[in-house]
This record gives sequence, structure tokens and C-alpha cells, in this order.
Amino acid sequence: MKYLIVHDAAPGQFVHIYKHLLKAGGHDIIVASRKGSTLRLPVKQVVYDLPKDVAGPDVGIMDKAVALGLNLYRELKPLAIGGWAPDVILSHASRGASFFLKDLFPGARMISLFEWYYGMPTPTDVRTGAELRQKCRNAAATNLPILRDFEQMDAGYVPTEFQRAQFPKGWQGRLEVLHDGVDTSFYRPATSLTLEVSGKRFKKGDEIVTYAGRGMEPTRGFMEFMAAAARVQKVRPNLHVLIAGADRICYGGKKGPGLKARAEEEIPFDKDRIHFVGLLPEAKFVSFLQVSSLHVYLTRPFVLSWSMLNAMSVGVPVLGSDTEPVREVIRDGENGRLVDMDDADALADTMDRMLGDRAGSAALGKAGRATILEKYDLKKCLKRQLQLMHEG
Repeated sequence: MKYLIVHDAAPGQFVHIYKHLLKAGGHDIIVASRKGSTLRLPVKQVVYDLPKDVAGPDVGIMDKAVALGLNLYRELKPLAIGGWAPDVILSHASRGASFFLKDLFPGARMISLFEWYYGMPTPTDVRTGAELRQKCRNAAATNLPILRDFEQMDAGYVPTEFQRAQFPKGWQGRLEVLHDGVDTSFYRPATSLTLEVSGKRFKKGDEIVTYAGRGMEPTRGFMEFMAAAARVQKVRPNLHVLIAGADRICYGGKKGPGLKARAEEEIPFDKDRIHFVGLLPEAKFVSFLQVSSLHVYLTRPFVLSWSMLNAMSVGVPVLGSDTEPVREVIRDGENGRLVDMDDADALADTMDRMLGDRAGSAALGKAGRATILEKYDLKKCLKRQLQLMHEG
């Protein structure tokens, strides 16, 4: 069969489907991704981007979405003229790359992955009418290419119930809750392990707290975590903290440098026992989690990160923020712990108690892995994804 996988950072969330199709063999696969985020893959690749005349900051979101879709259309059109057409299109409903795919390939079955629907701001979010109007325009424009995917798709899915609930009620019945899946044979517990990062060596059994994110930002509670970690350091002299991620802002507004410099200026943490290890390749990231005594995952109500589920899959006890997306997976005191991320004392106290109660925390970690095996195991999720792709 012929497959077209479209994602700004392809294969992105389709990585497991892509690997399965590649391993199965006999398929004709084309991967389309945005310039600047293209990985070298052993299949035909198509690169799209915004033309220079619409790439500036003064160009509207909707204009950029249409231009991005047109650019991919033009890149793929020679293939269509030559007679190539996909049986299945996998589209990440996002910035507009998929805008004209069904115009070019009307006979393809299109499966769209939806992550987020941007709600309108309330009048209390801003001070002036002009600011409110601009925020409303931005939210509406950001949702329009997502709406376009919804109009074109033959089937669509969303990773969690919480994420589905953000979409209009009229959409929700057509969006299946189906997670990307966790490779539980890869993200598995380790009884003995040594990890070397930043010139320091850590072993399984050391007192280690881990934190991971794409960036160091407000959405993922970076400052709250740093404040709590600094407090726990004072009462646990053997504690080391490992932080994986880039110093950048990825979510919630203007992209740019992250909060590391601010944390170093405002929070009196022991720099000899907090280690910033950067973005880790997956083979090292799994060891990063396996060596951990406690993984802390904080988030505002937003898309749920893979890292929390990966941590649970390796059996490390997880302390999560008491927010909707986390509560969907973690039941406080059963398969992890939950805490108000804005309560610095409660966050620090819970971290301290979990580190001090090795047996109780180990039981939470074991229950956490059982949750992943039951509900998020890759084999189960992939089976349903493939069914969705091929149902007529």
C-alpha cells in the first residue's frame, strides 16, 4: 500500500506507525516534514515550508496556514501528475500543511491526529479591548487549519479524554481517544544501572529526582519544580536532581529562551547537586528514568507529555501536578501521587516523603507500570491505529 505521512516534525507522533510499516516491508511510504525539522529517513521525503513573502511576523496566522498548505500541495503535485496517490494519509492537525491534501488526493483515506483546540480568552485575561480582539483573532485563526483537517478526515483521534474535551462538543463524537502508545519493552524497569551525565556518574539506588520537558517553561511548572527541589535539597544532603530538556519556551505564547537563568537568579539551589543534562537521545533518556528514585511531572492543563507515561512504564514512582490531564492517568496514592503545583510547601513535602518511604514509593511505581501496561501499551494502541487507518 501507499502511505503519506505529514507532520511538521515527521514522523513525530506517527513514529510507531512509521516504524511498523517500514519493518513490515512492501509499502510505498512518503514522509513530508517542515524545513528545519527534517530527519534522515530511509524513505522518500518531501520538505515544505513557508514562502519568504509570508514568513514575516506581520503575516496573519491564517495566511500562513494557507501558504504552508499550498507549498506542500506544490511539492506533491508532480507525484500526483506522475500517477502516484496514497491509499492512506496520516495528518497531524496543526499549522496547515494538510490544507489541500484531499484536493490533490481525493481517493485517499485520511486519518488525522488532533492534539489541541485553542479556547477563546475571557475578558479578564487582558486589559484592553484591542488586546482581547487580537487574542480572539489568534485563537480563531489557529483553530481554522485544525477545523480544515476535521472537515477532510475520514477518521480522527486524540491521545487523551482531557484533550478531546477541549474540542467543540459537536466534534467530540467523531474523535476517538487513542494514545500514541508506550513501548513498554523498551521503557521497562532496571534492577541495576549506571548513568553518566555531565561528567558525573550515578547508579541505581542513589537518591535521585528527575524532571524532563521539551523546555524550561511555565506551562510545565519549571520554576515551581526548582523552588521545591531547592527546599528538599536542604533536608536531604545526598539528593541529586537531574533535569533533561532545553532552555527554551515551547508552549504558551512567544517562543524564546527558557527560565533557567531566572531560576539561577531567584532560587537558592545547590548547583553542585542539580544537573542540567540537556535533551537526551531516547537510548539515554530511558536510562535517565531508570536510575531515578522519583520522577516529578508538572503541567498546567495542556497536552499530556510522553515523559510522564515513560517514567511510569519504567516503574519509577511519579509525583504529578493535580491537574486534569494528569488525573486521567494517576490516581493519588494508588499508582502515583498528586499535589497542587502552586503550593511550594506541599510539593516539597511530598517529594521529601516519597524519597523517605522507599517501600511505599516502590509500590506506587509498580502500580504505575501496571497502569501503562493495561491502558497505554504500544501493542494495543498500534493495533487500533492500524485498524483506524484501514477501515473502509
